[in-house]
Formats: sequence, C-alpha cells, structure tokens
Amino acid sequence: MTSPEPQPALAVSPVIQSQRWFLRLQLVSWTGILAITYVSVSAWTNPSGGAAVEPLNTFFQCGVGVLLSFFLKPIFDVTWYTPIALRTFVYLLAIAVIAGIWTVVRLETNQYLLGVSSLWPEFGGWYYASLFTFLFWSALYCGVKYFLLLQEEHKNLLKVAAINEQEQIKRLHAESIAKEAQLKMLRYQLNPHFLFNTLNSINALIRIKQAKQAQDMVLRLSQFLRLSLTEAPLQKVSLKEEIHAVQLYLDIERTRFSDRLVVDVDIERTAAASLVPSMLLQPIAENAIKHAIALSVAGGTITIRARTADGRLLIMISDSGNDNSELATPDSRGESTGVGLANVNERLSTLYGEDFSISQNQKPSGGLMVTLSLPLETLETIQPEVA
Repeated sequence: MTSPEPQPALAVSPVIQSQRWFLRLQLVSWTGILAITYVSVSAWTNPSGGAAVEPLNTFFQCGVGVLLSFFLKPIFDVTWYTPIALRTFVYLLAIAVIAGIWTVVRLETNQYLLGVSSLWPEFGGWYYASLFTFLFWSALYCGVKYFLLLQEEHKNLLKVAAINEQEQIKRLHAESIAKEAQLKMLRYQLNPHFLFNTLNSINALIRIKQAKQAQDMVLRLSQFLRLSLTEAPLQKVSLKEEIHAVQLYLDIERTRFSDRLVVDVDIERTAAASLVPSMLLQPIAENAIKHAIALSVAGGTITIRARTADGRLLIMISDSGNDNSELATPDSRGESTGVGLANVNERLSTLYGEDFSISQNQKPSGGLMVTLSLPLETLETIQPEVA
C-alpha cells in the first residue's frame, strides 16, 4: 500500500491575510485612541472617586469600542462591492448606530464608576466624539482593505503578464522551429533535384559514347556536392561564395555544352560581401540552362550581375534565349521535378517575409532575366560588434 503523496503548503489567501491585517489594525488604532483619550481627557480630570478609577474607566471604554468595531467589519465586508451610493449610506448608518451605542455605554459607565451627576444633557458632545472616533477607525479600515485588494490585484496582473510572456516565448520558439524545419526541407530539396538532372545529363553523355565528358562531369559533380554538403542548410554565405558555387555548377554543364556555354559574371565589390541564402542562385542558373542553352543549337550566354542601391541587394541572372530550333536533348525531354524558381521564391518568403521581390522579364534582345531584390545584409549588420 503506497503512502499518500505529501500535500503542498497552501498559500495564504487574501481573506486570511486581510484578517491578520485587521487584527493589527485593531491593535494599532485602538492603542492610539486609548493614548489620545487618556492624555487629552483622563489625565486632566480630578474626579471625586479618586485618581485610580479614571484610567480603568478609560481602558474599559476603549475595550467596549474594540468589541463594537468587530460588528462593523462584517457590515463593511458584505457591502464592499455594492454601488457606491448604497455602500456609503450603509457605512454611515452603521457608524452612527455603533457610535450611539458606544456613547450610551460611556455615559452610563462614567456616571456609575465616577459617581458624577447625570451626564445625559451632554449627550450631543459625547456622541460627537464617539462619531468622530468611529469615522476615523472606518476610514483607516477601508484604506487598509483597499490597499490589500490593490496589492493583490497587482500580483495577479504580474502573474497574468508572466504567463502571457511565457506563452509568447513558447509561440515564438515553436514558430522558429517550424521556420527552421521548413528552410531545411527546402534547402535539402535542391540537392536531389540538381542531382536528378545532372545524372540524366551524364546518362545522356554515356549513351552517345562521350565517356571523357561523362568522366569530367562526374568529377565536377563530386566537387560541387562536397561544397554543398559542407554548407549548413540555414547558413547565409557571402555573395562571392555563392557565385563560386554557381560557377562550379556551370563548370559541370560546360563539360556537356563545351564552347556552346559562355558565363559572364559582373559583381560589384560591395555586393560581393553581402549575405544571401546558400544555394540560392543555382536553381535559377539551372533553369536558364534547361530552357535556353539546352534548346539552342548555338548555345548561349548566362549573365550574372549584382549591385547595391538604397539598402537593397539586386541580383540579375539572364540568358540569351534559344534560337527556336527543333533541337531536343535527352535531358530536356526528360521529366522535371518542378522545383526551380518555386523553391527560390518559397525560401525567400520564409526568410524575409514580404521584404523581397523576384521578377521575370523577357529581354528585348531575347532570353529571360530574373531579378532578385533582397535586404542588404553583411556580417556587421547581423552580428554587430559589442562596444
């Protein structure tokens, strides 16, 4: 038989806390009233009954006042959340009644203990002092109670704010994990897509008995894959490094097209140091190879330009188009995985939200130009040095 689990310690409720404050309030307030009453009244009287009776009378009267104040507390608590007009009426009525009772007790006690003549003609003055005393006590009690409730509400607001902050952190963390997973999926999608097309090209070279070109393509393919595998899928690289990776890919294709493929690269110095997602340009270059160079008998030119302007990085990749011949290479007739520009667009959307643009335009001289507009980022902007 298992022993019951230990119960956690219960937190002090606002009611218990308020009760403790009430007892402290009683002690402090009535001690003060007792001291003021004794100094201002009892110490200056010289009753016929003797000086020893007056202090006892003062203590007795304050004791009765303490007991009567205990009757005020439940009345105040019950009507605390009622409308202000009703609450004020009930409070004043209760104070008036309790003050009246205390006045009667004080008058009778003074007449009995001190042996003085009837004090009832002075009822108004005694009642005024009693009313003032209980008004002071009530104001003190309501002030302390309001302070406690305000403090409790502040603690609750802090708890709610802390819970909301934790939930927001969890949501941001979940969104970050989802975004990272999506980027990894898109990034890893490029390797099999590129490999699929390249192996088709190698297969085509083997079938037409161009073994030397096929061997060169396999060698360059291994170099390109080694480079792509060493790059972290979420890491941004400098445009200079990205251009190097694209040129490795184009070297693979140049093995197949020989002098039919010309590559023209013009990168501005400031643009070369800017950061871009790794393997960003390869699908665009591959698209140009497939739909322009491979379909042209004379081959063609792929041009890569990069500039910076107004805090943006502009990358233009264009091809010279095809000569509208009926040439159909084996790989151009083969199946396509349909990744290409859709993958580029989705990766940029995940990384930059709406802060990017990608457009395709036909050039007047023929061919297609793809223009990318990205935020200008460098190592200094994403990893600022700590001063």
